[in-house]
Amino acid sequence: MSNFDQFSLSYHSTGYFSKIVSDYLSGADTLRPFYQHLPNLDGIKDAITARKQFATPRTQLVEQLKEQYAGLALSTKTSQHLEALLADNTFTITTAHQPNIFTGPLYFIYKILHAVKLAEYLSAEMPEYNFVPVYYMGSEDADLDEIGSLNVGGAALQWHTKQTGAVGRMKVDNAFIELIQSIEGQVGVLNHGPELTQLFKQCYQEGRIIQLATLELVNHLFADYGVLVLIPD
Repeated sequence: MSNFDQFSLSYHSTGYFSKIVSDYLSGADTLRPFYQHLPNLDGIKDAITARKQFATPRTQLVEQLKEQYAGLALSTKTSQHLEALLADNTFTITTAHQPNIFTGPLYFIYKILHAVKLAEYLSAEMPEYNFVPVYYMGSEDADLDEIGSLNVGGAALQWHTKQTGAVGRMKVDNAFIELIQSIEGQVGVLNHGPELTQLFKQCYQEGRIIQLATLELVNHLFADYGVLVLIPD
């Protein structure tokens, strides 16, 4: 059996993070007035203790989520996580992002996966609690230039629509359908390309609002992990 040397690098030493992020992760005193709980296991435990002091309308939350999911097929794990919210020992690990079309930049996926991994880690560290990953959709965001763009194979694609206001309330129109066709032409020959474009066609049907299309897309992509989606709008 081969022997391996293990070493680690601090976030700061990688050079990939801003000073404010590095200071936050290291618990620098200069930032402590701006947040309550440290980003570590002890900080999570403190947050749980603090959260227990507030009443949570769990039944109402679950009822609203079930109404939101009406008509969608839920995986076994997603259904289990939904019901787990009724228990007082269940807490959510939540990440938030706008409903970027077709998930947009890769960090949309990374953020949700990070919530999944953190929930799994905390479940192992604190088995007396249930931890459920949640994607909180910022569907009221009106920045169409950001939310309505993506890059495929180095090509920048943009949704050109005359609709205005909250992007989550916008409807899939002819211009959006043309985007799907453009994506299909570029990824259709790749591994899983046909399945991916078929999923896009299924979720982004003409006349459907973006936030519901994104709900179905995320529900499908992360079905095995039981990620719950909350549309606050």
